[in-house]
Amino acid sequence: MSTPALHSINIRIDRSGRSLMFDYEPGSEQALFDICDPSGHILQTGEVRGPATHVRIPPHSEDDLILMILDGEVSTVRPIRFEQAA
Repeated sequence: MSTPALHSINIRIDRSGRSLMFDYEPGSEQALFDICDPSGHILQTGEVRGPATHVRIPPHSEDDLILMILDGEVSTVRPIRFEQAA
């Protein structure tokens, strides 16, 4: 069994519109995302609609969050850093 390549995820945040968009090309039809708080509690979940997925930011999300994508047997985790947002 070969090791899957690391998936690239580009995250863009729109603070004024309270939304984020991430670029990810899913490898399976059942790819899902979770947005979690720093403690790991899931705030929001949904389907990955690649190549770009648009998501409303959960209310009361001023701290950095975590984006986790579950794509078949592959899971990819990326931080969502609000201080870097425009």
